[in-house]
Order: sequence, then C-alpha cells, then structure tokens
Amino acid sequence: MKILVILHGLISLSTLFFSSSSDLFDKFESLLNINHKSYQKTFDENQSNVGVWLSGAAYCNKDKYLSMKLNGPAEGFIVTEVLYDKRTDLQGFIGILPSTSTIYITFRGTSSILNWLDDIEVRQTAYITFPECGCKVHSGFYKSTLSLSDKVLEYIIKLKSKYPTYQIITTGHSLAASISQLISMELSKHNIESSIYNYGQPRVGNQKYAEFVNKKITNYWRFTHNKDMVPHVPPMKEMDYYHSCIEVFQNEKNQTQICGECEDPRCSNQYTLYETNTKDHLVYLNHVLSCEDSATIY
Repeated sequence: MKILVILHGLISLSTLFFSSSSDLFDKFESLLNINHKSYQKTFDENQSNVGVWLSGAAYCNKDKYLSMKLNGPAEGFIVTEVLYDKRTDLQGFIGILPSTSTIYITFRGTSSILNWLDDIEVRQTAYITFPECGCKVHSGFYKSTLSLSDKVLEYIIKLKSKYPTYQIITTGHSLAASISQLISMELSKHNIESSIYNYGQPRVGNQKYAEFVNKKITNYWRFTHNKDMVPHVPPMKEMDYYHSCIEVFQNEKNQTQICGECEDPRCSNQYTLYETNTKDHLVYLNHVLSCEDSATIY
C-alpha cells in the first residue's frame, strides 16, 4: 500500500508540468461554481465500522476468504462468494452479516504489481455504463471494475432472491474504494439500490461523473483521514478529476465531521499534496487496515 501512495504522488507531481496557467484558472473557476451543500443526514456509525473491518480483511489471501473468521464489528460475517480476476489481480468477496441484515460487496486495495499498473493508468476513458452522462473515468479503475461486474451482478441477484429485505453496501479501501464506487454504479444501471462506505478513496472521474454519481447513489459516504495522500490523487485541477459527496473527514484528534462540499477546503482539501503523508492512509476510524488486524485465519 505504501508503494501505491508513492506512485500516486509521483504521478500527481509530474502532471504539474503539463497544464498551462490558463487551463488551471479555468478549472479552478469551474470548481468554485460547484454548489455548496448542507447535508442534514448522517452516516450509520455501525455500518462504517463494519465496512472498515471488512476492507481490512480483504487484504487476506483470497484462498482464506471462505474460512477466515471476521473480528470486531464484522463478527458473524459470512463470506458467500469469492471474487477474482486473474488479468487485473482484482479480488474481493461478497457476503452477509445477519446482525445488520446487510449484503456487503468488498474489494481488496492495491497489493500487487498488476494493481499498481491499474492505479497509474490515469488516462480518462468514456464512461459507457451510462453513455447519456457524457462522463469520463479513470481507465485503470474502470477496466478492473468491468472485469468483475458481471459476476458481482450474478451473485447479488442470487443473494437478493434469498434475502430480499437485506440492504446492499459496497465498501473498500484505497484502490478498492474506487472499485466499490464504480460497482455500485453498475448495480444502479440494473436498478439495484446500494449504499457506499469507502475509505481513503482516490478520485475516479471528471466533474460530470462526480456529479452524476450523486444523482444515482443517495447514500454515499467517503471517509478521509487527516493528511492521507490518496484522496488527493489523481489531481483535480491538473487532470480534471473530482470527488463525489459526501466526505466524512477524520482529523488528527480522530474526530469526524460531515463535510459540506464534495471538494471541501475545510476537510481533506485543507492540505496540499505536499503536506500529505502515507501513514494516515493505513488507518481509518482507528483501525489498521490489514488482514491480521481484521480477521482470524484458519
């Protein structure tokens, strides 16, 4: 994960040399025109804690998913399906937590060279899931998502037929957070409602896409932690990448606040890329996102 953060930082710094001052001004002016929103709703604290533990457990070896025992707030979670694409090395799992009547779709963050290659493939591509949007998204993240989207849809339809009253939540950390958002949008295409709980998510697409996500996903929570570098990349002004709402910011005192803007200068964006670090990326909601800290392996 640390190598991922360093790679993102290098990419972000290099892009500073490829934008003219007029382009930067135009994009910054466009950002200022994004409407400020005052959000009255709040996130489910229990669901946010379950999500961060599941995201940590996703870093376990995929061969152990079916036998591992989830700990902490995710205790009692049952893995029903293992997700894996050899070409992109994207992996994760789907399962249920009866105590919250929830189906969770969880992906693993960056852990291999193939994952890193997808991370640095920052060129934007047409978002064909919803062509009417006219949006563009990160080509690497999108390619990884489409590699498993059909399987996810198949498994979710099967689980919803068995547990029709269960809600669906997609979740992930780092790279997996971007996949989580894109998968939730794939479900939306098929009129399957889901919520998102993400941690340390990089930006996924351009401003049109960011705004379109908030039209399709009404319960979307994007957690950021203090000076975590990853939410700052790919860069906004230099490469036309933007975040969707709602950001939940955790400061250095571990206090959380719901942010009023998608790119809120009072939250994660109070720090420049040069002020960020890697250590804040590895801990969310006071939990270390690792296999050993999230699950017992048998």
